[in-house]
Amino acid sequence: MDQVIRFNLKTDCKDRARLLEYCLNGRKQFLAIGWSYIYKEIENKETKKIEKFQEFYDAVKEVVPRINHVFNVFLEVKKDDLFWTRDLDGYYWICRAIGEPKIKCDYDMDIGALLPIVAYKVGMDVPGQIKASFNRPNGGIAGKIKDNIIIEYSKYMYNLFSKTEKYDYKKIEGSILDNLPDFELEEMVIAYLQLEKNYYVLSNSIAKKSTTINIECEFRSRDKNNEQKAVLQVKGGKDSTINAMDYKTYIDDGYIVYLYGPIIENINLVENCCEINRADLIKFYEEYKLILPESITIWEDLFI
Repeated sequence: MDQVIRFNLKTDCKDRARLLEYCLNGRKQFLAIGWSYIYKEIENKETKKIEKFQEFYDAVKEVVPRINHVFNVFLEVKKDDLFWTRDLDGYYWICRAIGEPKIKCDYDMDIGALLPIVAYKVGMDVPGQIKASFNRPNGGIAGKIKDNIIIEYSKYMYNLFSKTEKYDYKKIEGSILDNLPDFELEEMVIAYLQLEKNYYVLSNSIAKKSTTINIECEFRSRDKNNEQKAVLQVKGGKDSTINAMDYKTYIDDGYIVYLYGPIIENINLVENCCEINRADLIKFYEEYKLILPESITIWEDLFI
C-alpha cells in the first residue's frame, strides 16, 4: 500500500446527516458518491441499463465534461485499501475497503455508487496532516495522502480499533523528534514554549500551510510585568536547515526568535535568537507526555 485516501462523505443530499447515518452507522457501511441524476439520463435515452460501476463511470463520462477524481479512486480501489472520512461532529473514521464499488440509485440521498467498507470512529485527535487534507480549498471529494508516516499510522490505527492484526506496519527507527509529522512536531514545540518559557500563543497568528510566512506563530509573555513577544520557526527531519539571519527583521521589531531544527546556521551572529535544544525538548516530552495530545504521544508506540 503506497497511499491512503481522504474521502469527504458528501453528495447533493439535502440532509447530509441522513447520508452519514446510512453510510457509517448502518448494519453495512459504505463510502458513497453522488451523480444519481445520471440514471434518469439513461432512462430518458432508453439505452442499456446500468448494471456495473464501470458502466456508471462511462455514463457519467459521456455527460460530464471533466469527470471528478473520485470516480478514478473508485475505479482503481483494491480490497483492503484504507480511507479516512469525517462526520458532522468532527470525528474522524478509519475505513477499509472490503469489496468493489457497486451501483446504487437513490435520488433522495443522491447516491450513484457505493464502496463497501468496514469503518471505525477514531475520534478528533488525529495527525494534523489528516485534518488539513479535509480543509484544503478545492480539495475535492477524495485526495491521496502518500506520506509514509501517515500510511503506517493508518495501518496502526486500523489494527488498534478493529482489534486485529490486519496490517503489518513498519516501526521506523529513530527518535520521536525525527519521525513526528510536521504538524505534530510544531504543536509539541509550541507547547514547550508555553509550558517551559511562560508564553501564550496568539491563535490568529498560526500560519496556514498555504502561505509563505516563515514563522509558525507568535507568542506573548504570560508575565504581566514583562511585555516580551516572540516568534517561532520549526523544521523537522534530519537534515533541514534554518538560517538565523533570515529572522533579523523580527528581532529588530523587538521579538525574541526561537528556532528548532536539525541544523541552525549563523545563530551566533544574531542577538535575541534562541535555539531550542533537542535534549531539552525530549526532556519536556517525557515530563509532560501525560497531558500532551494523543496525536503526538501515539507516535512513541510506532517508533520504539
